[in-house]
Amino acid sequence: MTLDTTKPEDSVEASELPSYIREDRVAINAAGGGAEVGETNLTVSTGTTSLVVGTDLGAEGYETVKVTGDGASTLQTILKGIDGQVKVFIFQDSNVKIVDGNIKSSGVFYLNQLPAGSNFEPDQDDILAVRNIGGDGDTVPGYWKELYRSLSVK
Repeated sequence: MTLDTTKPEDSVEASELPSYIREDRVAINAAGGGAEVGETNLTVSTGTTSLVVGTDLGAEGYETVKVTGDGASTLQTILKGIDGQVKVFIFQDSNVKIVDGNIKSSGVFYLNQLPAGSNFEPDQDDILAVRNIGGDGDTVPGYWKELYRSLSVK
């Protein structure tokens, strides 16, 4: 067996790839709520309890959301989520709180921190990342599992 030093090439037309590789690429691109990345500046109105993907938040697969509250709000759910979407919230003040849901459905936040069932009360520059599990973007909202949080110490 001899090695071909011209392979692999830096770029290859998709039509030159074997069909199973093309099919895999299509499936990977379609998975996880889309491959797009977005950024949103969100001002949460006083008393808001729910956000909606496609209205308050973008529909991208990965989105950074800078959150400001114009008054006290306690978020309980995100609706219309698609399985695999990731939302990374960067809090700009301490007006918006996140409720830890006790079920894995209905668009609730399912947080990781102890004690179990404790809500997240972020300060300025705190970060919370969540991933949608089980949502279909329509009638089944799934739930939002906490991936990580980072607390500002400055």
